[in-house]
Amino acid sequence: MLSSPVWRGTPALAFRAGLLLGGAVTAAALLVVGSLLRVPLPGPLRWALVALALAALLLREVGVLRFTLPENRRLVPEGVFRLGRLLGPLQFGLEMGTGVRTYLPSGLPYAAALAVLLTAPPAGALWTGVGFGLGRALMTTAALRHPGDWHALWGRHSARLAALLGCAFLVSLAGAALTG
Repeated sequence: MLSSPVWRGTPALAFRAGLLLGGAVTAAALLVVGSLLRVPLPGPLRWALVALALAALLLREVGVLRFTLPENRRLVPEGVFRLGRLLGPLQFGLEMGTGVRTYLPSGLPYAAALAVLLTAPPAGALWTGVGFGLGRALMTTAALRHPGDWHALWGRHSARLAALLGCAFLVSLAGAALTG
């Protein structure tokens, strides 16, 4: 579906813009809800909750722990394309970029969401949301442009990649904690 000519040129840009916008919208919503949750919780407790959740998610990512996370186990419906050649891909990207309308291949976005909810300032929340949308755009682009079976290659290296991405996430979260 994403490899069809519909996804080349301007529609592909609209899709990617939707991904970025969807991530930013979700981050803004988490920031608003988080502003209410932060009031009764002291800062160190909020960071401890984020660290605890991240540790559990990292153990899940590398296969030490097994638990399910809430997710909408369906794809964005193709009915969004009724909006036309530009608005259809934009809405598709927006819905996929929110992370609440479709599958999430990793548990790390849950840690990012909790970090935004409990600790992020407005600019940090926005950048986190845009980063999530950018990550989804990069994954989509990589899958489309890879010359071989991208999904099989990802599957063969998923444990190592999960550990690497988890460590990168940990380093970025530590940086945010130390500078925030």
